[in-house]
Amino acid sequence: MRAEVEELINAVTDEADCIDDLIDAIREQREAMSERDIDSVNALMDETRDIFFDTQTHEARRNDLAKKLAAKYSCEPKAGSLASKLENDERAIFNGAVDRLTQSVFVLKGEMLIINGLIDQNEKYTSMLLSEFSRLNGDKISQSGTADFRG
Repeated sequence: MRAEVEELINAVTDEADCIDDLIDAIREQREAMSERDIDSVNALMDETRDIFFDTQTHEARRNDLAKKLAAKYSCEPKAGSLASKLENDERAIFNGAVDRLTQSVFVLKGEMLIINGLIDQNEKYTSMLLSEFSRLNGDKISQSGTADFRG
């Protein structure tokens, strides 16, 4: 296998590994939240942030390598274009790595949809609670959920 192709395959695989680590951390964080384990949630938030930055680094490396290889083979820096320029054995391994990365991104998007849904539900529930609290106590609490302490 050519060295530059192997380097790109490794970059794709490294990025998929990072995304898989990010998925695991997000799932653990969601579980810690449901158990109300604040210390774990905070530690996992830090871990998630670190993994996210690592993932961005791997993505930038993958993009750079893809652009260099595309320039060398006079094609687009996209998986399909690059794969068409590879030898059969390289193509099979490359396509496998790309499929794994695609699947990891798909799962991560699903996790993000779950998180967004939970945040939306929490926001609505908090708003309802504040509204009911305000009604019962006669306090002035704005729609944004902040108390009005003016005289």
